[in-house]
Amino acid sequence: MLDPFEVLKALHALAAVDEVRAVDVEKFARIIGAPLEEVKEVLAALRRMDYVSFSGGRVYLTEIGIMKISSLFC
Repeated sequence: MLDPFEVLKALHALAAVDEVRAVDVEKFARIIGAPLEEVKEVLAALRRMDYVSFSGGRVYLTEIGIMKISSLFC
């Protein structure tokens, strides 16, 4: 299973920090080299925690997600 915090870090590295810069979920799965269904499961869990949001088939970090990922670097 993918580490949810590694997924957050990858979204942050891709600058997917708002709806305009959201990343296509299928493309994101290819970028991180993980099975699409597994990525979708982790993203769904992160959505329940309000760390990510979706716009169509695209995903991006919420303000809470940005704060969470930033706290991992402190």
